[in-house]
Amino acid sequence: EDTQEKEGILPERAEEAKLRAKYPSLGQKPGGSDFLMKTLQQGQKYFDSGDYSMAKAKMKNKQLPSTGPDKNLVTGDHIPTPQGLPQRKSSLITSKLVG
Repeated sequence: EDTQEKEGILPERAEEAKLRAKYPSLGQKPGGSDFLMKTLQQGQKYFDSGDYSMAKAKMKNKQLPSTGPDKNLVTGDHIPTPQGLPQRKSSLITSKLVG
């Protein structure tokens, strides 16, 4: 089994050596090419002013402290019933659809 593993590894090493000879700069920089690094350092570019303003609004929202709902505020403590509601005023003009 050792000879099969060695035979399998040797062609791969030979191919790697050929590629390194053909492309010497391949795999040297972990961050990428100089062009990519320069582009990333310049900052984000926006498609139009709408994209820019939306990104700016998102940044503003992240910076503001998010205040959750007030825990002391009580809502829904009373459920209205038809008997508790005031009477509807009858309309001066009756609808032709009714009656």
